[in-house]
Amino acid sequence: MELPDQAARWGGFALGVLAPPLLVLLLALGITTVWAGLDGGPTYGIAVTGTRDLAAALDRYRARYHRIPDAKEGGLARLAPEFLPAVPNDPWGRPYIYDPSGPSWADVMSYGADGKAGGNGADGDVSARFGRLGARPPGFLHAFASLLLMGAALAAALAGARHLWCASVLAGMSAFWGGLLLAMVGAFQSLLGPLAFAAGIGALTGAVAVLRDLPYARLVAFLAVVSAYLLVQLLMVGFT
Repeated sequence: MELPDQAARWGGFALGVLAPPLLVLLLALGITTVWAGLDGGPTYGIAVTGTRDLAAALDRYRARYHRIPDAKEGGLARLAPEFLPAVPNDPWGRPYIYDPSGPSWADVMSYGADGKAGGNGADGDVSARFGRLGARPPGFLHAFASLLLMGAALAAALAGARHLWCASVLAGMSAFWGGLLLAMVGAFQSLLGPLAFAAGIGALTGAVAVLRDLPYARLVAFLAVVSAYLLVQLLMVGFT
């Protein structure tokens, strides 16, 4: 194989792996810039760090006990001293908000300087899982993000018939979503766990099939990307 083909194949694959997280990051930055307002300075940054530290401790708790602490058992207080020396208050002296949504997933929040839901700047809400919330963006943005991510995969699948690098981009996307789904398998409950595992393996298999230019590989990879994306979305928002 000639060097240009190698460069197109592996360069496109690398672009496909990087494209989904970069698109999500750019969308998040845009949403934060337009709707979240000012970040409120260093004190607000401490609140952001605090929520994320508590969420990381929750994740360690879940990894050990295969569930999150029940609110009736004390919620975040159950993290100390096994997973944290102590459970801190937010930088304005109020307890962080424990927001469980199912047996395996929870968010940690602070309502900012004013202690009330909503607001912008230093008064904006902060979420461990979703970052600075501020004023709520319009609901259509989630649909737009999904359309952008899946549209990019569809465009790569269609253009892959004529352009090697486009097919390789699709392979990279399939590998990304398959790997992400496999990394999250343990968080799925009941029958969704094996389904997520199978979908993750299918996405990785689709990536290999595209790279090897097997028949119907681009169709299989695209369907695997869509399936993996839907399952990731189910885990992230299905309990809310």
